[in-house]
Amino acid sequence: MELFSKKIIRLFLGVAGLFVIDRASKWLAINVLPEEGFFIIPDITGFILERNQGIAYGIPLSPVFLIIIVSIIIFILFFLLVRAVQKHELESLAALSLIIIGAFSNLLDRIRFEYVIDLMVLTSWPVFNLSDIFILAGVMWLIISYWQRQRLLNKAK
Repeated sequence: MELFSKKIIRLFLGVAGLFVIDRASKWLAINVLPEEGFFIIPDITGFILERNQGIAYGIPLSPVFLIIIVSIIIFILFFLLVRAVQKHELESLAALSLIIIGAFSNLLDRIRFEYVIDLMVLTSWPVFNLSDIFILAGVMWLIISYWQRQRLLNKAK
């Protein structure tokens, strides 16, 4: 088996593990977390169950419209993922995988509960979940990788 294929397998196993951890954290938030939450540092950081029916920062939007939009975005990202595999772009593949599992996990919440399970509190930020972290990390990774590629291309000219 070629080196790239082995890296892809390890990447997808890692991403699958992250997905399982995210789903488990949401299950724990619904089934185990006390109603008043659990704060590591009072009023600063901890865990509390928040049912987010909106989009980012709780902005309201029709649940059906959200499911359609997120499904289209996941489809487009999956197309880009396949393209990254074909081009052997491991960094893009990893970043897109993070975005896809984050979006997919939140989509599962919307389909099952009609809201996204948010559970992490960090000072004055809106409550968020691991999926949100995966999406943000993937987007940042794509941006940084793009800037690095552009810088290398400009140096080569």
